[in-house]
Amino acid sequence: MKKIIFYLMIIGFTVSGCNPLEDIYNDIDAEETIIVGDVQYILTDEDYDELEKSFGNFNSEDEAKDLIPGLLADKYPVWGLGSSANVTFDLYSPKREEKSLIRYTVSSQDYDDLGHSFGNFDRESEVFEFLEWKYPSPEDRALVSLTYDFYNGSTNELNNGFLFINDAWEFILGFTDEEYQIMGEGFPNFSSEDEAAEKTPILLEDKLKFGGYEAGDIVGTMYKLFVTDEDDIDMDGRTDDRTTYSYVKYFIFDGANWAEYKDVISSTVQFGHDGSTWVPDNTIKYTFTADDVALISDAFITIYEGPADNVGFFGSFDRRSGSSNFWNDDMLLEAFNVLLDARNPSAEEGQKYVLTFVVYTGATGSESKSVVKEGGVWVYQ
Repeated sequence: MKKIIFYLMIIGFTVSGCNPLEDIYNDIDAEETIIVGDVQYILTDEDYDELEKSFGNFNSEDEAKDLIPGLLADKYPVWGLGSSANVTFDLYSPKREEKSLIRYTVSSQDYDDLGHSFGNFDRESEVFEFLEWKYPSPEDRALVSLTYDFYNGSTNELNNGFLFINDAWEFILGFTDEEYQIMGEGFPNFSSEDEAAEKTPILLEDKLKFGGYEAGDIVGTMYKLFVTDEDDIDMDGRTDDRTTYSYVKYFIFDGANWAEYKDVISSTVQFGHDGSTWVPDNTIKYTFTADDVALISDAFITIYEGPADNVGFFGSFDRRSGSSNFWNDDMLLEAFNVLLDARNPSAEEGQKYVLTFVVYTGATGSESKSVVKEGGVWVYQ
């Protein structure tokens, strides 16, 4: 009996003193591999529902930055440090449509008073100078339908809108009598708002085709509308029986066509994983091209002759510490500064890059370095 108890004591000590499975699990946790992923993602209707955004858009970019990290954590739960997500979402950005309460035609006396002896303007800045002179204290969102003569090779009568907003006048594109005719109108106005929304985008394709517009650009237009049951009110509050009014409507460009703006724009924000969560991140991941390598080689050929000549010839940075062509980290950082200042000279403070380039370590491979702009120069993160 004593022997049995003794054996049980030995077995109990062995079990409680050593748990090989626990050691194995600890080793696995310690050697856990970080999974890095990159994704371009467009939010879906289901995503907005999950975020309790019933209108399918965000009220501000800050709201999007607050809510999207949780969504990314749910979608990519195993991704970790170094992962990135370029997320595109809809942003509510309303532009109020206005009715003109001020209609004015610049008179000969106005031109004379401002020193325009030829009776016209010939620079856009002169039109804004006139507005500031004519309306020194306008109400916020005052809209002026302004008719004036403008010289650009020849003198033409123009009618454009000017909206006073955020303490400044904003130009609103108007249409000429000839353009109303092109749009099939017998008079220089539309007969309904729907007609304006249908015909204006077609005209804008030709009118703005050389304007250098890009996808996402928004243009305000001012069109005339024939109305039967309203009074026109001028700046002094007087009324008359005129029945043509000027209205503002906005249109957005998709890269090929113009369409009526529906108060929602598309926006993209990049997020990065900091090791524990997703955060808004401006990091640009950039891989060197042959032109980049040539630029660096030429820039350093008189400073680091061997390394610069070598990288220019082979296209790879020699990272063998014993080599006469070795590029150490300090030399690479100098090269990064030259390259980024050339490729992105207007980069703001805090801009980050992950730079990937070809290296030679006995075999050809690639290496990445992270830099950030601080104090006007690029430094390692």
